[in-house]
Amino acid sequence: MNTYYFLKEPILNEQLMDIGGFTHSLVHNKNLQQFETVHIDLTKSEEELLQKLHRTNRKQINKASRHNFHILVIDKPTIADIRAFQKFYNHFAKFTNTYSCNSFHVNTMSKLKDKNALVITQLLNEENEILCYRVYISDGDTVFSLYSASHFRLKEKKEEKRLLSLASRYLLWRNILYFKDLNLTIYDMGGLTANENIRSFKMEFGGEITPVYSGYEANSLVGKLVLWVRTIKMRKG
Repeated sequence: MNTYYFLKEPILNEQLMDIGGFTHSLVHNKNLQQFETVHIDLTKSEEELLQKLHRTNRKQINKASRHNFHILVIDKPTIADIRAFQKFYNHFAKFTNTYSCNSFHVNTMSKLKDKNALVITQLLNEENEILCYRVYISDGDTVFSLYSASHFRLKEKKEEKRLLSLASRYLLWRNILYFKDLNLTIYDMGGLTANENIRSFKMEFGGEITPVYSGYEANSLVGKLVLWVRTIKMRKG
């Protein structure tokens, strides 16, 4: 099976395998599910990107810059880094009643790591406590936001919620500038959902709504069998 990320041109038939996995392909495919995502043009100047931000977003990012936050970029993560993220994320997922990061997802991240396509970022406070994580896939041109998570214990008091909001916005903004400095051209926010809060958060970073296509396409009976086995494995975690 081949997995294609951010495909920009159709694949020739002779290049197709029994099954193909597609993530945020720009090529229309009726067999894949269509999603909306937000693309930020990283070829714009930092000032242009800043001006594209929603006014309230700019204000919060500016406020966050005055905190003693420290940002760590792990551009060559180890399996230990992935496991540490999984533990953090699953606490967050339990608190927010969302899907967990299971063994299938860890295996996917491990394969991306082996291809130098995985980047993990953290935002820490002055006590070196991790407040936020973001995990990315990058092909050297497009960077895709795969996961994000915030410290689940800091969501009980209003002032702590505000701190997390500042931290998560600041981490995302600094990540955008980091990938821009690496000369990547597109920052993909990872998709829009029906959740209005998440949708609003992503739109406040000033990108353009773009249709993309994701999913798996079987090109043979063997491919259909592989998809069936994959579905069973995901259910078992």
